[in-house]
Amino acid sequence: MMNMIVILHNIRSLHNVGSIFRTADSVGVEKIYLCGITPAPVDTFGKLRPQLAKVSLGAEKTVEWEKEKSTAKVLDELKRKIA
Repeated sequence: MMNMIVILHNIRSLHNVGSIFRTADSVGVEKIYLCGITPAPVDTFGKLRPQLAKVSLGAEKTVEWEKEKSTAKVLDELKRKIA
């Protein structure tokens, strides 16, 4: 069985990212990759982003996530893992 992952590429809205976290949590997504300008649940100082947290309803704490600049790099790494 394959694990579900989600790759978010250049999503600007904190509300939309929070909603995706909440949805990902409800369907059992293993990990979310936040790529490009997609905001992470915490800012560069490690502080929780209140707008995202309000919409995600705590899912940012239960769904594993990783911030990456390059979507292509994430895709290449994932391809290597399944090859």
